[in-house]
Amino acid sequence: MKKLVLLVLLGVTIISCKKEEKPVKDYLVLTGKIDNLKKRNITLNGFQFEKKIKFDRKTGSFVDTLRINREGYYTLVYNTKPIKAVNLYLTKTDDAGIVFDYDNPDFINFEGTNKKINSYLHEKQKTWPEILVSANKYFALEEDEFLAKTNEYKDAVTEASISKQLPADFLKKEVKNIDYECLRNLYNYQDYHRTLTGNKDFEISEDFPDPLENFNYSGGDYATSYFYRAMLGDQLSKIAKEENKEGEDLYLTYLETVHTEVTDTIAKNDLLYKSAQNSITYTSDLKEFYRKFMAYSTNEVHKKEITEDYELLKTTAKGQPAPKFKDYVNYDGGTTSLDDLLGHGKYLYIDVWATWCAYCKREIPLLKRLEQEYHGKNIEFVSINVDAKGNDEKWKETIQDREMTGIQLMAGDSHLNLDWAQNFLIKGLPRFIIIDPDGNIVSPNAPAPSEGERLINMFEELGI
Repeated sequence: MKKLVLLVLLGVTIISCKKEEKPVKDYLVLTGKIDNLKKRNITLNGFQFEKKIKFDRKTGSFVDTLRINREGYYTLVYNTKPIKAVNLYLTKTDDAGIVFDYDNPDFINFEGTNKKINSYLHEKQKTWPEILVSANKYFALEEDEFLAKTNEYKDAVTEASISKQLPADFLKKEVKNIDYECLRNLYNYQDYHRTLTGNKDFEISEDFPDPLENFNYSGGDYATSYFYRAMLGDQLSKIAKEENKEGEDLYLTYLETVHTEVTDTIAKNDLLYKSAQNSITYTSDLKEFYRKFMAYSTNEVHKKEITEDYELLKTTAKGQPAPKFKDYVNYDGGTTSLDDLLGHGKYLYIDVWATWCAYCKREIPLLKRLEQEYHGKNIEFVSINVDAKGNDEKWKETIQDREMTGIQLMAGDSHLNLDWAQNFLIKGLPRFIIIDPDGNIVSPNAPAPSEGERLINMFEELGI
């Protein structure tokens, strides 16, 4: 009997102990007070992270529970035009807070375990305009002065990071990050200087520091440094263009370049994914692009998303029946559907454009010239506007001002919301599509008028 009582008591004790155990915290609470801010939302951005946070305009405050994949650098954007933001360093379970006035953001109070780090990042953020003034003025400087200012900035922020007695693990990352920031400025100097000064022939001197000397392409610092990510991405694109042979698909070459050059798993998967998100809709060999992406990526979430895009794009690949659009507003009056344009023995060269798209407007004069050259032949030129709802008058004014010809249609919504456009996975504008007289897709991503010879050769192959 005594043994039974002891066992019961032991069981109760074990249960009681289990009840007293607190769950392991896997989140942080981010709080803030911003006086005089009129926004409804603010946005927190980081590597592979973005979240909109509701802002209470009545109390001038916000609070949100966050689960982040990794500790590191984040940016709290509280205004977009112009961009106004606070740089933060967040760890997975350490709460953080900020307090400042929108009208006077130079003075900020930080709260939480990483208070000292975030105070340093704010001081660093103010150092840029104090020493370099602005990006335009900085990159427009003559070479000697540019290098002197770069070294002055680097010395100032490095000294500040060391003098603040910051945690050793953060300081190690930050010193590297400062170095990458300055290397990227060196990397961009020649191109930016040419643009800002109008001197297209400007060349850096032979003694100019080589930002790529000993540059590590493996991707090891990819997750911890935005500046490293930017440099690596630019360099991989450059290498791909240099290795891409005439007639080959640059998008496939880029996948190969990433696979060959980058060994860090996080970096490789992110670069492959970002490329595939956009490039899969432009590649000339959809099947091969998808095969290579699936072979090179090890991220199952990415592979699932790109597979969905691939399955969708297969339905609008060459030879497939074109998706139908119906009752788009015609500039000449009434409405027009795809079926109205078929059955006349003519190919359709469709331009998907918007009034806000600068690249679209650059194509208009060339498109008009193309229409004149092929007038009376077995091809019809159709322009489909995909401005957001409520832009009817702007559409009409643009047609009048630019004297646009051909069949002018307005879809009545953004390409991102239109089922017809999303069947082609249209993400960027302009987009050109060729459909044959029977309504089948000849090219879901045809050459633009500015590509001249490529487009003319395609027309000739079709007997146009």
